[in-house]
Amino acid sequence: MSNKADREHRRETRPAQRQEAERRKDRLMTAAAALGFVLIVGGALAFVGLRGGHRSLAVPTAPRATPAVPPRPSAGVPRQIAANIAEANRVIEAPVTAKLAELRGVPVVVNQWASWCPNCKAEFPFFQRESQRYEREVAFLGLDAQDQRPDAVAFLRKFPVNYPSVFDQSAQQAASLGGGQGWPTTFFIDRRGRETFVHEGAYPSEALLDQDIRRYALGA
Repeated sequence: MSNKADREHRRETRPAQRQEAERRKDRLMTAAAALGFVLIVGGALAFVGLRGGHRSLAVPTAPRATPAVPPRPSAGVPRQIAANIAEANRVIEAPVTAKLAELRGVPVVVNQWASWCPNCKAEFPFFQRESQRYEREVAFLGLDAQDQRPDAVAFLRKFPVNYPSVFDQSAQQAASLGGGQGWPTTFFIDRRGRETFVHEGAYPSEALLDQDIRRYALGA
């Protein structure tokens, strides 16, 4: 082919080559756009799925064993018990001996507990119900021994009671009553202020706790 013919041939093929290159470029851009859209949608779905997964894995809050503590005692409650109920569900800084002196004249049940103690947690609903059942006859008092105050407060939010708990971080006050060796421990004191019985360990049933309240607190 002559040089002139060759030049003519190149001039004729260049437009076709340019058109093909442009078409190839357009196809690549379209494919890239489609891929980008797929990645965006897939990422959004994955994010929603992960959020949904976190919600499904959330640990449910433990339900309260009983309804909230009544704000005030019912009619006919002795003044000592009424004053005790006025401090319901609080962790207080007070000598246990001082609290027992204030409650002189009515039987008292003192429950030594701690938020970290699984056996305390197991029997706590018994004290919730029994303290309300005997509201007109027996005062109840908690003794939060060897515990951390924030943990004790959080525990009582889950298991509210209609009596206060003395904070006893060193467990010396529990020891003064003959406890502090095992958790939980329950002390029974008659209306004259005499300790009549010490029950070490958790109550396996509410019926047994009720039996000891009648026998050692009320003297029935």
